[in-house]
Amino acid sequence: MIKSKLLLLLFFVACISDEESKRQVNSSYQGEWVGNFDGDNKGSIGFTVSKAGTVDGVLHLFPSGASENFKGYVAFDGKFDINSPNKYYFSGILNTSAPVKGKWKKLESSSSYISGNFTINKK
Repeated sequence: MIKSKLLLLLFFVACISDEESKRQVNSSYQGEWVGNFDGDNKGSIGFTVSKAGTVDGVLHLFPSGASENFKGYVAFDGKFDINSPNKYYFSGILNTSAPVKGKWKKLESSSSYISGNFTINKK
């Protein structure tokens, strides 16, 4: 009985995941996005959303000029999560008709963060 319930639950979750993928075949958020962030660190952010909702982009830090690539994902409703190799984290909801504003943070140590605000616009 427990096995059949677990199997049914697994099937249900797989179907939901498959439906999410089907909705993302032509993401309405695809294209180029650019913006800036400030706070404890400052810089620019730019990324491209693919037809499938995947995100590829780069952060440029000011004034050091350092940069790093990142990847992420945009859900069908515009919710996005971006994580960089150096532990920058941006999260929010994309909007094609207005600037996207939100908070970013960066893990500095196991218990210490730096943070700030960001604004992103569709190019």
